[in-house]
Amino acid sequence: MAARLPASLATVFAALPDPSYVLDETGRVLVCSQAGARTVGRLPEELEGRHWGELGFPPEELARLETARARVMLIQDTCQLEAPWATQTGPRSHALTLSPLPSEDGGPGCVLVTARALTDAEAVFSRAMELELAARAEVEQAERRRSFLYQAMTTLFTHPPDPQGMYTLLAHLAVPDLADWCLVDALEQGPWVTRVAAACLDPTQQERSGALPTRTELRDDAAVGLLRVLRTGEPELVPAVTDSLLRAAAAEPAHPALLRLLQARSYMIVPLRARGHTLGAVTFVSSGSGRRYGPDDLALAEDLCLRASLAIDNARLVGESRRAARAREDLLAVVSHDLKNPLGVVQLGAALLLRGAGAKPGGESVAKQATRIQDATERMSRLISDLLDWGRLEAGGLPLEWGEHGVAGLLTEALDSIRPLAEAKGLHLSVELPAADVRVRCDKVRVLQVLGNLLGNAVKFTTAGGDLMLGAQARGGEVSVHVRDTGSGIAPDALPHIFDRYWQARDAASRGTGLGLAIAKGLVEAHGGGIQAESTLGEGSVFTFTLPSAGASASHAVHPPLARRATDA
Repeated sequence: MAARLPASLATVFAALPDPSYVLDETGRVLVCSQAGARTVGRLPEELEGRHWGELGFPPEELARLETARARVMLIQDTCQLEAPWATQTGPRSHALTLSPLPSEDGGPGCVLVTARALTDAEAVFSRAMELELAARAEVEQAERRRSFLYQAMTTLFTHPPDPQGMYTLLAHLAVPDLADWCLVDALEQGPWVTRVAAACLDPTQQERSGALPTRTELRDDAAVGLLRVLRTGEPELVPAVTDSLLRAAAAEPAHPALLRLLQARSYMIVPLRARGHTLGAVTFVSSGSGRRYGPDDLALAEDLCLRASLAIDNARLVGESRRAARAREDLLAVVSHDLKNPLGVVQLGAALLLRGAGAKPGGESVAKQATRIQDATERMSRLISDLLDWGRLEAGGLPLEWGEHGVAGLLTEALDSIRPLAEAKGLHLSVELPAADVRVRCDKVRVLQVLGNLLGNAVKFTTAGGDLMLGAQARGGEVSVHVRDTGSGIAPDALPHIFDRYWQARDAASRGTGLGLAIAKGLVEAHGGGIQAESTLGEGSVFTFTLPSAGASASHAVHPPLARRATDA
């Protein structure tokens, strides 16, 4: 093989002081220097024809060295690298220089390899540089993983709350950063698991996933694969898929069939868990890329699946909430139509009884019963109206007829409506009207509903001879309206809950729906205002709410398609 070098060049080459070798296109030694032969304790003739991997380099370095040689052959450029080398004088780091030697006859070229032992100082510096590069690579890898997780989390949590769409998104997020193939399986009601999403690095291979079963029955004795992960809730990591592993998994035929079909070389299966429940599992498969999964990859996959589980669980909860809201709307529609219509018939019948048999001599008993029927139907009608109002408020669909109205007129009308009940109970009424002509932007009917609720409660819980005062005053861009009474007051532990829906004090003398104050709060907030209560037990209470002044730039919680313009005379 030395014949490929001119005799004069071969003589000079043999005398080079540093270990030197000429390699052919396959990496075999064509010729080596005397120093190169002495370094490995051989004669030059003994090395000729041997692969340079037999020169004593550590096995773990051979792949890197061979890659460097192939690159020099390909790009015809010099490459320098450092590698440990077990020479006659013991293992020591060497600086290797690989240089291309073009062929004179146009055939495959050769590679010249020269080696120089590093001094102690150079070895220490090289080791320090190696550690620094390793630390930097670790930091960069950690940063890439954090960036990947952040982007994945942002993408998942900004996606519309659709579980199926999130499964598909999760599969595509994992490819290619984590896998060549990603399969997502979700648990169903009952003993079944369904393939809900699949993604592949090579789109032309995507149809392979269609050959896999899409629905599998759970088993308690599964020892490996997806069913084991779903049963135990623990991840499964296999760095290398071997024939022995496939044979060992023969008891679970679907698992080795999947690995063979996807040409898996390594895989991970990670459960999707949220709030203590398993939602499904994600299978990450490495095939064509040759990646081997390790503990760091498993940790990243678990972080991704944890975030995905939270997003998917949130999407499921949103879906359940929406279904509950639709069910509530359907119920409200039934209440509105199927209860109010018969109730109207009952009310009409009671009125006819009062005007007919109840108005005749001796009809006092009929009139008494008809009056009771009317009172009961009025209470039921108010209950139905409260339920409908609350349902619309929660759904954000309560229509408001916006207009500019005088505060004095609103207060006077509200007080007049409650006056007969208050006077019948012996209460003293008073009103404090604003000094100027103050106007507010509101829905008059709804504001009167709020005032009627607050005043009705004040009358209900104020003993005979007590005082009830209604007032308002302008404050900046809003008007503050207050209702003050000298009633029994509200206990300190009950005060924070009075605006909660369906809440009532345990010692309340009169039981209602528990929605009055909740509806009042919702109506005030729909106008862009706020409501609060102050109370001293045994002395009375003050309820205060605000409304936007007419012309103020306050923002209103109003839905434009539902708002209509109205102005009082």
